[in-house]
Amino acid sequence: MKIYTFPVGPMKTNCYIVTDGSEPSPSCAVIDPGGPGIKDRLEKKGLSPSYILLTHGHFDHILGLEELRQAYPSAKVMIHESDAFMLADVKASCMLDFGGRDIPERPADAVFSGGDRITFGEVTLSVMHTPGHTPGSVCLISDDGSAVFCGDTIFRGGIGRYDLYGGDYGELMASLDKIKALPGDPKLYPGHGSSTTLAREKETNLYLT
Repeated sequence: MKIYTFPVGPMKTNCYIVTDGSEPSPSCAVIDPGGPGIKDRLEKKGLSPSYILLTHGHFDHILGLEELRQAYPSAKVMIHESDAFMLADVKASCMLDFGGRDIPERPADAVFSGGDRITFGEVTLSVMHTPGHTPGSVCLISDDGSAVFCGDTIFRGGIGRYDLYGGDYGELMASLDKIKALPGDPKLYPGHGSSTTLAREKETNLYLT
């Protein structure tokens, strides 16, 4: 598995391209298309996504979604069932207040639930439902447990906010307990900022210590 990371959009949201690295045509997925320029990155690497996966429905994680859908119409857009409505709700997604757009997104092609598995090529990602930042926030965990794409649930040294629509502090704390209980020392790939490791966060993040 190869992971390409680059910040996009006004909030510098981390967009991830995850590929199985196979030749000559690697299978890949895009996680959180938060701004423009992702298509160019894919083209430069000779990649065409099978999936566009959303860790949650906030505006800064979907600002580049429509551009990708037009460029790759066969790519399946997926989001947790509890956040699916946010694509069409510009208030709940904060798109109207912070994203400067009042045009709703098209519905997802499919929804996932906690425990579901998404496979592209040789890569499988498992869905762990981690509400609190939003009702349908998720972590996407690689099959070998080495990588966790955690959206805005946890950051290096911090956690996601819970004062926006659907946020809930108690649920977020319970979700952090789920992350804390993951086996081994996976690398955490958050929605913003630098990547980190679970061991580091257990030692230094006040919300996990």
